[in-house]
Amino acid sequence: MKRVSAFILCIVMAIVFAACNSKQPETSTEETRIIQETLDSEIKAQLDSALSDNKFDGVVQISEGGHVIYQYVSGNDDNNQDLNITSSLPVGSVSKQFCAACIMLLCDQKKLSVYDTLDKYFPGYRYGEKMKIKDLLTMSSGIPGELSLDLSQLGADEAENTKTIRESILNEELNFDPGNGFGYSNSNYFLLADIVEQISKVSYHDFLRTNFFEPLNMTSTGFVEEIPEKYKWTAALSKTELMDETKFPGLSKGAGDVVSNADDMDSWMQGLSSGKIISADAYKEMTGNPNPSSSNGYSYGLWQMPFDGFGHAGQIEPHFSAVDYLNTDRNVYLFAASNTMSGMSFMDRLPYTLLSILFKNE
Repeated sequence: MKRVSAFILCIVMAIVFAACNSKQPETSTEETRIIQETLDSEIKAQLDSALSDNKFDGVVQISEGGHVIYQYVSGNDDNNQDLNITSSLPVGSVSKQFCAACIMLLCDQKKLSVYDTLDKYFPGYRYGEKMKIKDLLTMSSGIPGELSLDLSQLGADEAENTKTIRESILNEELNFDPGNGFGYSNSNYFLLADIVEQISKVSYHDFLRTNFFEPLNMTSTGFVEEIPEKYKWTAALSKTELMDETKFPGLSKGAGDVVSNADDMDSWMQGLSSGKIISADAYKEMTGNPNPSSSNGYSYGLWQMPFDGFGHAGQIEPHFSAVDYLNTDRNVYLFAASNTMSGMSFMDRLPYTLLSILFKNE
């Protein structure tokens, strides 16, 4: 039986060498050019060089104090159209923080607790009494990272796919006892999205739109299943047609389903960390409960990152990768996304590479 390798949106990027032609950074508007001039030209040149030297094609945006201070755009989509700073691209596992925030919003509303055991939501699950929602959030459930499922069992109906995937996950043997290890698994976040639907009585995607996208005016954000309908999105169809996440609705639900752009992600990061969409205490819990068994401090959909920041990297085979970075102490937020193989090899190192330049020059 075929195993769903495409279901895993790995945090660890594969090192891939690809010959790419890098273009100079582009700006989309006069306003953007003025904004970029607020950053010292020498620092900007160093940031540009770091990206071009690593053959990075894609989009990068950094904001500080609520203002965009740096943008970089290089490369084309698969239709040979220039990327621009407004391009919407799949963000892969960056999506997990959105799912974690849904859980925290429901906690704020006193509709659930991260200490609820899963038998409350999945009656009959043999490990339900000893597995908590928090175990799913922190990747400490023991649920395997790869789902044993034949893709031929899936189709175009999201409800049927969700049922099939849920049953497959709940029938898996655990790799370790819940709460006693670390195992990165998209299945954890699929189950979390299922819980959001059970509690809210609306679809997971509608919950995100109503509670996060609309309040934050994230008008360029949606989901991978919508890519074929969104002709304005830069994700080229010849690439997305290869994505199981696009062909089988629900496959990446909660774990890697979001498509967004630089401005929307900046709004998201600032809204998430400022108490605008979840409480300040909820965000503190999201970032302050790392799994002690994870080497890089995995908390609720967020890794600990350099310079006391938090964020997540993501990848969707065969082409797309992204990363975000939130630092509330410095009031700095970074987002990058790429649609090339060269982007994958560099994405997980990108925040440290750029921010070491930026912070060194403070």
